[in-house]
Amino acid sequence: MLVGVTGGIAAYKAPGVIRRLREAGHEVETIATEAALRFIPEETLAIATGKPVHTAGTWWEQSGKIEHVGLARWADLVVVAPATADAMARVSIGLGDDLLSATILAGAEKILWAPAMNPEMWRSPATVRNVETLKSWGHGFVGPAEGIMASAEEEPGVGRLADETEIVEAVQAALRTRDV
Repeated sequence: MLVGVTGGIAAYKAPGVIRRLREAGHEVETIATEAALRFIPEETLAIATGKPVHTAGTWWEQSGKIEHVGLARWADLVVVAPATADAMARVSIGLGDDLLSATILAGAEKILWAPAMNPEMWRSPATVRNVETLKSWGHGFVGPAEGIMASAEEEPGVGRLADETEIVEAVQAALRTRDV
């Protein structure tokens, strides 16, 4: 499967998710957006997967490969964890100008989003609309969870990345069914 890591503070949790997926017996490759690499080093993701990370840099190498199409065809499932409001919006309106969104739009069969963002962003009418659009296309969702946010706001809210175990369970369920 392919794990897409996007640029939110919850990106630091991606290696744990990847480790759990590998422990469950899955072969995992990773795409990291440029924004994700501001939060977590590429080397950390490479160590978690045991493989090189796909990035904007690898997408534009002069290898002659059409990386986003190859990854879309290879992946039984694309798990975006964490999924930012930006990443969901890009795909929901058909923008494919980064490797992750281009891979999803290039025909990836199953998509599972694990959103993580500020509660106000999660409740935003734009995000609600984008989530509904993605669901109408057959994309699945796990989370977000309720709890204290990374910003340490006093009040807990809905927007935390789902627990690693919950994400793995959602992956297993998605792989057992035709639809996510």
